[in-house]
Amino acid sequence: MRGTVNRVILVGNLGKDPLREDMENGASRVSFPLATSESWSDQFQGKRKQMREWHQIVCLDQRLADLTMRKCRKGTQVLVEGRLRATLVSEGPAQWVRSEIVIDGSGCDITILELSKPIRRKARKPRARKS
Repeated sequence: MRGTVNRVILVGNLGKDPLREDMENGASRVSFPLATSESWSDQFQGKRKQMREWHQIVCLDQRLADLTMRKCRKGTQVLVEGRLRATLVSEGPAQWVRSEIVIDGSGCDITILELSKPIRRKARKPRARKS
């Protein structure tokens, strides 16, 4: 088959902080769930509706994995360019297909669009020193 393309482009927000996993070959991978949403007006009820989709992102490119670990956390908005990979998962008698967006080389990228808002912490009252 000539001229095939496996490319996925998503803009969404991290659903959890990125997770780094060390692999047997010495490399590491970073993964995180990415939420995308779509909204529309229901023609029958006249109400706004929204549907959220979750995508599992797996970054194998070490430079992008390091950037993701340093700069991203839950809520960060990113643009992800990667390829779709489906793997068959078996647990006992149950089997299912897991889909991931893989970022692993040329043509793949993560662009940080908006950092998540900093967490505001309550100021602590200074402790009275015992003399």
